Amino acid sequence: MEFHKNKPIYLQIVDVISQKIVTKEWREETKIPTVKELAKELEVNHNTLMRSLELLQSEDVLMSKRGVGLFLTKDSYKNALDLMRRSFYENQVPEFFSTMNSLKITLGELIDLYKTNKRVSETSLI
Repeated sequence: MEFHKNKPIYLQIVDVISQKIVTKEWREETKIPTVKELAKELEVNHNTLMRSLELLQSEDVLMSKRGVGLFLTKDSYKNALDLMRRSFYENQVPEFFSTMNSLKITLGELIDLYKTNKRVSETSLI
C-alpha cells in the first residue's frame, strides 16, 4: 500500500478499513482477516496496525472475541461512516474552503458545480 506523508499511517489504515466497511466489501458482524494477514496485505508493521485496530474498537467499528479474532460490530457501517465524515470535516473541508476563498469561488458557483456533477454521476449509473 502506498501511504501519504501528510497523515499518520495508522489513520490511513483506519481509512482503508472504514472504506471496506462503507463500500460493503466487509459486512457487519463478520470476522475480518487476522492481524498477520492484514499487516501483510497492507505492508505495515504489526504495531502500527494494532494502533489502527484499537482506534476502530474504541469507535465501536470492531470488537474482539477472545481467542476467535476481530469482528465488525452490528453498527460498524454507521460508525465507520461517522468516523469517515468526522475526518473529512476536520481535515479536508477547512482546506477546501480556504482554497475556495483564495480563488474567490462563491457558494452559488459551488452549488451549481455540485448539481452538474451529481446529474452526471446519476446518469452514469443508468
